[in-house]
Amino acid sequence: MKRVTFLAAAIALLGITSVDANAQTSAQQGQTQTAQQGQEKREKVTQDQLPEPVRTALASDTYKDWTVGEIYKITPAEGQAEGKAIYEVMMTNAQGQTGSIRMDETGADASKKE
Repeated sequence: MKRVTFLAAAIALLGITSVDANAQTSAQQGQTQTAQQGQEKREKVTQDQLPEPVRTALASDTYKDWTVGEIYKITPAEGQAEGKAIYEVMMTNAQGQTGSIRMDETGADASKKE
């Protein structure tokens, strides 16, 4: 009986330690994202404000089953190299799945450039 109690206590302690470590990791990731966002300007825009190549890419067959949601224009902080704007587009499909894509001003995939 003592072994069972000891084993149950050990498993409970291990579970609590794991949850605490995950919470700390999440908090650190949130701080990193906040620091990165402080360096770039994020502005909400409409589809009409998108460059023509980006609108054309969104109208292509690749995204035909997706509905465009919020769109953000992300510009790097002043003085950063490669100061091109990136457009982040939030999308939803018919099954309710959500996703986002990042495109540069030419409509090319910008998610691999980061």
